[in-house]
This record gives sequence, structure tokens and C-alpha cells, in this order.
Amino acid sequence: MSHKIADYRPEVDGLRTIAVMSVILYHAGLGLTPGGYIGVDIFFVISGYLITSIIHREVGQGKFSFLTFYERRIRRIFPALFVVMAVSIPLAWWLLTPVQLKEFFQSIVATTLFASNIFFRLKSGYFSADAETIPMLHMWSLAVEEQFYIGFPILLLLIHKIKRIPLNLVLGVGVIGSLAFCLYKQPIEPMGAFFLLPSRAWELGLGALVAINRTRLLDAIGDRAGVRRAIELAGIAMIVVPLFAYTAATPFPGVATIPPVLGTAIIILVSTSHGPVGGLLASRPFVGIGLISYSAYLWHQPLFAFARAYTMTHPPMLLSLALVALTLVLAWASWKFVEQPFRPRDGFSRKQIYALGIGLSAVMIAIGLAGHVKQGFPERYDAKTLALAATTAPSPDRTRCHTDGLNYRKPADACRYIGKKITWALFGDSHSIETGYALAVHLKAREEGVVHLSFSGCQPALTFSTPNPGCNAWFKESLAWLEAQKDIRNVFMAHRHSFYLFGDQTKTYPAAPDLPPNFLTQGTPQVARDAYWKDYVTAIKRLSASGKHVYVMLPLPELPVNVDRYIYRQGDASVPASDYEKRNAWVLSHMAEVAAIANVTILDPRKAVCDAQACRAVIDGQAMYFDDNHFSMAAARRFIADAVKSGQLP
Repeated sequence: MSHKIADYRPEVDGLRTIAVMSVILYHAGLGLTPGGYIGVDIFFVISGYLITSIIHREVGQGKFSFLTFYERRIRRIFPALFVVMAVSIPLAWWLLTPVQLKEFFQSIVATTLFASNIFFRLKSGYFSADAETIPMLHMWSLAVEEQFYIGFPILLLLIHKIKRIPLNLVLGVGVIGSLAFCLYKQPIEPMGAFFLLPSRAWELGLGALVAINRTRLLDAIGDRAGVRRAIELAGIAMIVVPLFAYTAATPFPGVATIPPVLGTAIIILVSTSHGPVGGLLASRPFVGIGLISYSAYLWHQPLFAFARAYTMTHPPMLLSLALVALTLVLAWASWKFVEQPFRPRDGFSRKQIYALGIGLSAVMIAIGLAGHVKQGFPERYDAKTLALAATTAPSPDRTRCHTDGLNYRKPADACRYIGKKITWALFGDSHSIETGYALAVHLKAREEGVVHLSFSGCQPALTFSTPNPGCNAWFKESLAWLEAQKDIRNVFMAHRHSFYLFGDQTKTYPAAPDLPPNFLTQGTPQVARDAYWKDYVTAIKRLSASGKHVYVMLPLPELPVNVDRYIYRQGDASVPASDYEKRNAWVLSHMAEVAAIANVTILDPRKAVCDAQACRAVIDGQAMYFDDNHFSMAAARRFIADAVKSGQLP
């Protein structure tokens, strides 16, 4: 018995509800769906299915037109998109710092050109600390879809004309190839795998395969209700379990992407509005939110980002819940009064739609370019504020000498500065850079120089693997190289221990984070933390045994937001000193083991920025940080001066 497939499927709209609410709740930071980012993957499969259903049918009927296809895309995408961007511009002007505003305007251009996935790949990570403050970050997924839609119709037309090429074979090879590329790319370049089309195309392609083969696949399954029900339940489980089992530490995309993507394809394949899962998805609440899901997706990230910019911390739960509700209200209004009027052809002609799309795109690009050229309009602020902001300076050699990735700078090729004879090394992650450079400036009078060994976000891992590409090899190689350098008699070490062991402080402040490490995930968090510390102590012992004096810096005091936010909002630029103890309690309790090693001196950076009551982001008209967790050069100089004065540094 052949299965007739209806044009409109309410259960697919219900599936959109799972997708959009997962993403919204994830970005709300309520902890309800720690794996809610998979909602985007659900959207990709749905989009691939729906678009292919339309294109494949029209190509088969000889009715496909590129003008008509892209007209539909403009009617569907542009109206609500431009409204959200237009509303976001004055809010960004009000709430964002010059650096943030410049990047916001850049993202407006990238979003309008459907290149925001490329832009955010170059600028930021989806799971990074500052991601939650970027209003247009979510537009990356829209860019992926639109890039897919540029080439995919051409492919279908070519295959239709060259009838000897089986469509399923081409799509199958494309899906497998894209997935293989994703699995290859994720460990070595996670953000490239996350943001870019080649590693995401398989998700849309799987939806396309379902669209083309659904009838014959359902015929193969037959009318065995029990079989279809079991398949349907398995599909929804593959979606729901990752929503709660995955976290920001889950390597993604990659192997972990397969269950929710496959589960979505299964639901689209077998569900009907009469089945146990499909019936729920086809219910009025699910369909209702599904219908407004596009607008809801557009509105949610700007609302959360601007709320965080205003509150300067993670919004309290009641505010987050209110923002979720406001997202749905705005989504309904946007769907009703913005999306719907542009859908019917009798409202606006094709010529008007294209003119409107091109015209508004040109306006948005012009506004975005102006914001870029004007550097985020710093003239919004007075001269005193701008002078203070200018002191948020990192090391002048940070960009030149810092390394990361699989193609890292080899220790033998590391930067040397400032003295003629290299007798010191800075060794660690990015927290070693500014203090190490300030140390080099101090040593210049004695003509002693420093070799720069720092790797971005690199744990001191000797016996376990980190998810940071290149880190393991670099740390082992650098440690062995230092041991062999007889002229280097002193090593300055600094790491952001609590970040690796417990997570980012900005996402939970004022509470200290307590997330499991993103390495050795097969065991308990405590097992991972103990392994980390054992390797760290081992590294210090090896340096000491090789005849070097090791100066170990305690963790830096950290801020809940970027220092720029304190400066431009002109608020109280300090945090309670007790925050440091809460944040670093585990590390501080284990430092006695390090202090007991021969030839080790412990240096405390709190003396540079903290007193008994508070740690200050601004002291004597100078910023002590250049972001939320790295010392500025001003703070680094204060730290070194204090250590020299106290006799801890020579």
C-alpha cells in the first residue's frame, strides 16, 4: 500500500517547537536544557526536508524557477530579520562599548550578506565566555542554511537533467563526506567545524534524503503500527536525551551530533499526527509555537544579550523567565504583523519584494560599514572615560609570541626579549603573558632576557588528553626543551587553573562555577581534577630537578564581566575579595604541595589589585585588566614591582 504524504504536516511544526525552545532555554542560562544548542541541528534537518520537498517536486514537474525560489526565501526570511536588526541598532548604541558596538555593526553586515557564520568563526566561539553578550551570534545558523540554498537547487537541476546520475547516490555521498569532514575537523579546529557549511551540510542533506525517499521508506516499513511506534519513540529519545545529557563541554559538532540529527530525521520520516509522538507534536500548543519559531529564534538572542549588557551579570532567574516570555510575545507579534503580510503574492509583487530586499540590504550594509569605520562611535563617551579605556592594554608582544593550534610555534623558535642573555622563561597559558613581559622589562637593567612559551587555553597535561588541539604536544615538548636549556635558570609559570577545573566564572557569577572538566570525562570530575594537579606538580618537579628556580603565580583574580563594561558604564569597578577565595578554593588548598617542592617560590597576584575588602578593576586611573580575566600591563607592572619589593623576585 502506497503512503500519500500530505503537503502540510503539523507534527513538523511541533518539531520546530522543540528546536526553538531548546535553543531559547539554553541561551536563557536557566540550566534546564544544558544541551539545548542541538535545537539548531533539529532546524537544519527540518529545513533540508522542507526545502527539498518543494524543489524536488517543482523540478520533477518542470516548474522550478530560481526567481520564484529566491522570492519565497526573501518573503520568508527578510521582513522579520530586518525588523529585529533595526530594533537592535538603538539598543546596541545605548548598551554596548565601542569595541562591542564595532563588532555588532560588523555582524550586521555579515548577517545581511548571509556570511555571519564565517564572521563569528573568525571572531568568537559559540561556547566562549563573551558569546552570551553578542546580539547577532545566532544568525550564524541562518547563514549556513542560506549558503546551502545557493548551491543545492543547482545540484538538483543538474542531476535532473543528467538522468544517469542517481540522486540518492549523490546526496548519500555528500552526507557521508560532510559528516566525515565534520568528524575530522572537530578535534583540530572545533569552531570551524561548528560554524562552517562543509561540516554542517550533512544535517541538511539528511533532511533532503528523507524528503526524496519518505514514500518508499514508509512503504518498506509497511502498516505495522508497533514497528512505527517503536521507531518513533527511538527517534524522540535520540532528541530528548541529548537535551539533558549534553553540556557546553561536549565536543560538538561531531559524534555527539549524530543522535539528535538522526532522531529528527526519524521523526520526520515516520511520525503522523495520529501517532503517540506525532500526536503530541501536532497538538495546538506545539504547532502554535512552531508557527512562530522563526521569529522566536530571531528575537531571543538580542533580548538575552542586551539584558546581560544592561545588568552587567547573568540576569537573575525571574528576569530570564520574563525574557523567555517576552521572546514568545514578540515572536507572535512579528509573525502576525511582519511575517504574514509579506507571504501572499497578492500583497506585494515579485518586483516589490526584490526591490525591498535589495534596498533594505543596502541600508543595513551601509549602517554596518559606518559603525565599522567609526570604530563603534567612541565619541559617545567623554575624554576621561576614553583615556581610562586606553589603559586596557595587553602585552605588546602578545599577538606576536602567543601560540595555539596544531601548527604551534616550536619552543626552539619562541620569542626572546628584552635582555641580551636569555636566563628566564615564561611558561604557561595566556595568563603568563603580561606578567611575564613586565618581568622582562624589570630584568632588562641586568641584561637578562626571557623566552616566551605560552599556549592559548593549554592545561599542563602530561598523562591525559585535552580537547585543545596541539596543547598536549606543545606542553610536553616545551617542558622537555626547558629541562635541556642550561642557560635558563628561572621559570615563571602561570595557568588559569580554576577555569580548566570548574568552568567560566562569568556564566554563574556571583556563585562560583562548579562544572566538570572537559577532559577525562569518562570518570568523575574529582578524578579529572586530581589527574590535572598530579601532572602540574610533576611538571614543576621536573623543572626544579633540572636545576631551575620555578616562580609559580597563583590564579589571577577574575571579573564577572569585561573591564570595558565597568569603564563605559562608570559603575563600581570592584568585586568582593571573598569572590577570589570562593572561585579558587580548590586550587589554593592544593598549593601547599607545590610550595613544598625545592626551588619553588609562590607569587600572589592579589597584592597588585586587591585589599582586604575588594579586588579592583581600576586603580589610580588605570585599568587592571584588558578583558574579564587577564591582567593589563598596568596591573602586571604593579604585580612585578610588589614581588621585587618584597624580595620574592630578584
